[in-house]
Amino acid sequence: MAAKITLPLMEDKRPIRNRARRRHRPVLLLLVTAITIYGLYAFGLFSSFTTASLPTRYKSAQNSDSPSASGDTKHVVPPKAASGLVPLEAHIISKCPDTRDCLRELILPAMIRVHEKVNFTLTYIGTPTENDGVECKHGPGECMGNIIELCAHKLYPDPKIWLGFTMCLTRDYEAIPQRELVEDCALEHAVDFVKLNECATRDDGAFGMAMLRAYMGC
Repeated sequence: MAAKITLPLMEDKRPIRNRARRRHRPVLLLLVTAITIYGLYAFGLFSSFTTASLPTRYKSAQNSDSPSASGDTKHVVPPKAASGLVPLEAHIISKCPDTRDCLRELILPAMIRVHEKVNFTLTYIGTPTENDGVECKHGPGECMGNIIELCAHKLYPDPKIWLGFTMCLTRDYEAIPQRELVEDCALEHAVDFVKLNECATRDDGAFGMAMLRAYMGC
């Protein structure tokens, strides 16, 4: 009776072990493959192999994009900048309470959050005239205020500087473009007043007026 019971049990155990071994073979192969690839990466062999196996046209493109190809690493465009920033544009006029509210409640909070992801520009509302000038809604003083803000943008491309300076002027929009206001805001935001004045009055004002015409949004 014992033999009859033992033999079937022994016969059942053998195929079970064999099946278990077969089941674990793919797992072992996968583990060995993963360890091999990791070793190649760790010793730099995999990357050199993939570079060497690239077709010629891809190698040339890869070399042309590398900093060493041009010999200049200072002007390398980061991947983020190369992919392009989201354009963000606001149309304003300097002597206007709506501009003050727009900058304070909309533009400034948005720029605090996304200034690294957008290409922000301010354009100015006005009507071009036949003598290469601009007619501003609130008169020549507003045109000068617009030009002063554009000069700050030109001299200090960092939005934290020129947008802060513009916000400072706009808080007292009725006093634009009085010298005292401009000097106070320039001092507050580390803007060189002498350079700002030179920009605004360059070529008897023709330079600033041309810049204003170029930045007219509507």
